[in-house]
Amino acid sequence: MKKICVNNERINVLTSIILMALFNFLFLGTEYLFDNMMAYAVDSEGVVLAQSYILGASVLGFVIFPVVSRRMSSNTKRMLLFCGTVFGVICIFVIQQHLSYAAILFPGLIFFTFLGAVGSGVHYWVFYVFEGSRHLAKMMGAAYALGIFLQFVNHNCVKNDVVKAVILSVSLMFFLILILKLKKETTFVRQERTGETEKDRVTLRSRSVAAGALVACVVFMTCVFSTLDNAVTLVHASGSVDIGQWPRLLLALSGLTAGFLYDLKERRFMNLMMYSVTLLSTICVVVIQSGGSFLVGLIVFYLSAGFFVVFFTVSFMELAHYMKIPEFWAGIGRAINNICAVMTSALSVMLLSSKNSMAIIITALILFVLISIAIYVYQSQFRLEEMKKSEQPVIDDTDKFAAFSEQFSLTDREQDVLKVLLESDENVQEIAEQILISRAALYRHITSLNEKTETKSRIGLLQFYYSWKKEN
Repeated sequence: MKKICVNNERINVLTSIILMALFNFLFLGTEYLFDNMMAYAVDSEGVVLAQSYILGASVLGFVIFPVVSRRMSSNTKRMLLFCGTVFGVICIFVIQQHLSYAAILFPGLIFFTFLGAVGSGVHYWVFYVFEGSRHLAKMMGAAYALGIFLQFVNHNCVKNDVVKAVILSVSLMFFLILILKLKKETTFVRQERTGETEKDRVTLRSRSVAAGALVACVVFMTCVFSTLDNAVTLVHASGSVDIGQWPRLLLALSGLTAGFLYDLKERRFMNLMMYSVTLLSTICVVVIQSGGSFLVGLIVFYLSAGFFVVFFTVSFMELAHYMKIPEFWAGIGRAINNICAVMTSALSVMLLSSKNSMAIIITALILFVLISIAIYVYQSQFRLEEMKKSEQPVIDDTDKFAAFSEQFSLTDREQDVLKVLLESDENVQEIAEQILISRAALYRHITSLNEKTETKSRIGLLQFYYSWKKEN
């Protein structure tokens, strides 16, 4: 039984990684196809404007999903998902035909609204698979890197637009199949996790303050990275340097690297690492604009971009655990990044084109200060609620434990689990390994203990035991 559970968990993890990778590939690949086809109908400024429209449509999709998820039945959602996939395939081929401006724009708006909604759902379902996992950042980094690599191969190895449209369509259909599979599995996972997860050791002082601070942090960081992106693009557009496609592989490398680094010490230093990367990127904006090494700025941009994507993906998935509507928060980081990139692009280009080094430096410093404040406020909202191991009473009253077990009709296995919970402050995965059961089985035992003692969480169970007296 344990082997089956472990295998199911591994399959869910692999499915989640592939789904996130396909989402990144479909988003980037279709966006690139849309831009190329739109270039047949309008000039470069028109392409940029049309691109901002589809990015805005994707943001709308991210917001739509929580409403659909909570108000519609499972059958209705499956029907919408199937119909949306069919229309998505049609939209891809209509865009590829580039018959007119409207025939490119409207299918693009429909497709990216659908992709945004589905992408929000994927983030939410993946959030449940990895909830409490110590390897969340690694998995998100791997998914991002795989998505970038798939887009790179599709762009460089496939030259025919019709073939690209076919590949995107097949990927979308495979995407649908994996979504249905993972959605079914996460329903089971949610039933298993009515007990406590590792994240329940930490609480938020204020949900609204934490959410606002993280949103502000991503907004200000997006301004910095969008400005650095535009600084690189302006140099490339001037013809003085040909960037090419190969540097995009640095995005894949940076995503993988970020995942492994962020997961060190259970992501305790993730915010600090991202803060350092932002500082380096801010300095590079000033260096490039002041006539410094463009190559250094280019490398920093591609490496830091991967760190940023993994950062906001993981951060919002972690925040979703504490929020009342996790469907909304699990994937909202992508939406915030998209809308801010569109809104700040014109302003950053205007600022960079002005060649006013002092204004650029002052703006960069202001953004960096705002990021510093936002990160500090966000970090300060987390507090550890679980009692420290040194402060926990030890189980030296065997009579009390026996009486407690008899009073609440605990099974032998539930008694074993309770003893370990009382003696250990390890996370759920480590406790499961210690008593040689799967994490899913451990969740079931904790849930049963909560039900029998009428407690709500692992912390509540421990506090109830220590306050319980035999004469009760």
